[in-house]
Amino acid sequence: MKGKRDVVVPLDGSETSAQALGAAKAISEILGGALHIVHVSEMRIPKKDLPALLKIEDESKYDIRKLSGEIVPAVLEFALETEARLIVMSSHGTSFKTQDILGSKAKGIAQHTTIPIMIIRAGMKKRIVADWRPAKMLVPLDGMPLPEYVSDTIFSIAEALHTDLDLLNIAAAGKKPPRVPGAFPSPAYLDHPYYDWPAWCSEFVKRILEEREPQVELTLFSKGGDPVRVTLQFALENSDDIVALHWRGLMSKKHAETVKGILRNAEKPVLLVRHFE
Repeated sequence: MKGKRDVVVPLDGSETSAQALGAAKAISEILGGALHIVHVSEMRIPKKDLPALLKIEDESKYDIRKLSGEIVPAVLEFALETEARLIVMSSHGTSFKTQDILGSKAKGIAQHTTIPIMIIRAGMKKRIVADWRPAKMLVPLDGMPLPEYVSDTIFSIAEALHTDLDLLNIAAAGKKPPRVPGAFPSPAYLDHPYYDWPAWCSEFVKRILEEREPQVELTLFSKGGDPVRVTLQFALENSDDIVALHWRGLMSKKHAETVKGILRNAEKPVLLVRHFE
């Protein structure tokens, strides 16, 4: 993954989908790769008309493509063919319904991609523009061990974007600490860090860095409370620019409650890295 620098951004011609374009341009410039702007349609659209349709003014800088077929598989196949480092897209497109966390196409791509995807929530108060330069990435944790692929992917993206990493371990109120092998829950006295906090921090960082040490600054924090509320509030107060989440690609009613809650309310881009069993 380290050598991959290209970015893919799917657009459907709506103002809503175009809200991801600023972030895609910024990330592409930081990575130094190509930005592939793709539009999937069965209609015959002359190539010269694509920039106007997709609301792109500086078209000479980008690779603008019209793809055919079903939107989700077409985008995923193209991203794999180009060996893209990231897919960047708006949470919604033409059929924007506020009650939906993700539009059907964004949801389909997010659930099936093997490539990390950055979701820009439609309606974020501050729109991201092409000169955006993220400085810090927030990674919320729950005491569970990060799968090696996930930690390596998040670390390598942080390095490529030159963003420091803030690891936020959250002890969810009212929930028992995780008991799975490798789990490392917070110390019992979160509000009294002088008890066993220093030793816990040292061991937690050691476990996180067992497989790979990131070449960026890493800072550890710990808080208690609802994971969604704590993550969103911390990201705003700590001026984190990106929230990075690992998940299993499932978004049914019984799955990914934290991921869904953050996607629904985030004022920061959300990077999703899928964990494959």
